Amino acid sequence: MEGYGWVLAENKKGLAARHDSPRCAKGVGKYHISMTQRQVVMIKILGICGSPVKKGNMESVLKQALSHLQDQEAVKTEIITLADKDFNGCKHCNWCVKNQSEGEFCVQEDDMKTIYPKILEVDGILLATPVHFGRLSGLMANMIDRLRVFVHGNAYRGRLHNKIGGALAVAFSRGRGVETTLSSINSMFFAFQMIVATSGMYQLGAATFSSTDGKGKVIKGVRHMALEDDFGTASARLLAERMLELARIVRAGRSGQFPP
Repeated sequence: MEGYGWVLAENKKGLAARHDSPRCAKGVGKYHISMTQRQVVMIKILGICGSPVKKGNMESVLKQALSHLQDQEAVKTEIITLADKDFNGCKHCNWCVKNQSEGEFCVQEDDMKTIYPKILEVDGILLATPVHFGRLSGLMANMIDRLRVFVHGNAYRGRLHNKIGGALAVAFSRGRGVETTLSSINSMFFAFQMIVATSGMYQLGAATFSSTDGKGKVIKGVRHMALEDDFGTASARLLAERMLELARIVRAGRSGQFPP
């Protein structure tokens, strides 16, 4: 929207607010940076669901978290479900080290070819995985391994630098490895020199349990028990909000709208 600006303020929601807000006019928290009469830049957040179960708990939590952002101005979200994709893990053949060219990421001809460009064009990537034996799913692990093209590729090396990363997990019950799963995803973000977002409710990202209170009991007839976890779903929404906030800060910094 031309001629409309933002005040980025540290507030309860953790989101940018309009510059004509009386609350923002006084300044809130540590940050009060007015960008009046500037064009609002579209922020793109990509969610990738690593569950092998279509329309299951993980996908439902991811959709709810990203749909929460649709009320915000200038935000576009998209979800990729790996259960619908056909691809293998990285072969470590090192083809990408010397042979990449524009639009050619990897020697393997599979559905990763459609995922690579989407990752490049977004500001933030929210990786969502079920917890499998204290770690991320095999699908998600294979996808992450294939992102090696952005670390060692001769044409696409370093292209994820300063993108925002968020980790989201669903576990059946407590003590099943939520923290180790989130930590594994964050380790990937660090390797790519991405900026890691957290929810503030979980130190390493966000998570929900797909049983009542994480105690291993389910409610008969409820398809998506993970959505019954109010604490967990709130953490997922806050993680999405934080990713949006950080993406806007990075974009503003790149355009020179922040003071040094």
